[in-house]
Amino acid sequence: MRGVLVGVAGSMIRHPEIKRFVRETLGCSCPEEVFRTIDRQELDHGIRGKRITVGGRLLIYLIRMDEESGIRDIVYSALEQGVGERERMGFNRFRLVLATSRPEELSGPAGRTFEGSEYRDERTHLHIVNEGEVAGL
Repeated sequence: MRGVLVGVAGSMIRHPEIKRFVRETLGCSCPEEVFRTIDRQELDHGIRGKRITVGGRLLIYLIRMDEESGIRDIVYSALEQGVGERERMGFNRFRLVLATSRPEELSGPAGRTFEGSEYRDERTHLHIVNEGEVAGL
């Protein structure tokens, strides 16, 4: 299987797992050509996680968490920052991904926070996934 070139801290590495994650886990039907350019960095501005961009079209914030406490602040902050970045940088979609060992427990509080957010729109999505789905990312 051919890999996907990914820019990380100035170097290019192959990352078929990001393509698999976007297609299979997130259910994104992005055209093949967008996977030619993938970038992965650490998030900043007070949010700990990964920032992944795919083809200049898709922006993903990947945050690992297992505690319900603080989830409201994390989701609101990530949505505010991610939607703002999506708009400034011209991305088509923003996907906030919370990876946890307890997706069933966190989906309710995270989903309610997402639904009540002023930053939620038709181009913003919340995904709560099992931490095994983000292995290698």
